[in-house]
Amino acid sequence: MHTRVKKSLVIGVISILVLVSIPTINADVDYFQNSIVLIFGKCNTTTCGGIWCKFGLYVPVVKRNFFMLASDENESINVLILSLKDGFGTYFNYKDIRIELHKARGFFYWGGKSILFNHSDPPPVFALCRTRTVYVTT
Repeated sequence: MHTRVKKSLVIGVISILVLVSIPTINADVDYFQNSIVLIFGKCNTTTCGGIWCKFGLYVPVVKRNFFMLASDENESINVLILSLKDGFGTYFNYKDIRIELHKARGFFYWGGKSILFNHSDPPPVFALCRTRTVYVTT
């Protein structure tokens, strides 16, 4: 019986030491509901369920989820958010930012999928939409 207690104590101490040694990531997540969003800037990572027009412009008929990520030193995104319930949000020239638009409808352009205007690295991104929820992680 004493060996079980000793094993449990050793496993508990090791678990606590492992948990203490794990680095923590501090990220601020802002949340907005029923918002009008304007996004412009340059980023390499933008997704919309794999659907993009050949000219980079996408105007969804049904509401879609969009994700935009600027994580490189050359990428930066500017975001303006107007929400009647949650207030006003501005993010200017952010180099490490993730934007999630849930149930969004509006105009979306990403130069990464454009066959005519794909000449810059990182490609430009532009969005003007109305969305149900917005998550901004900085």
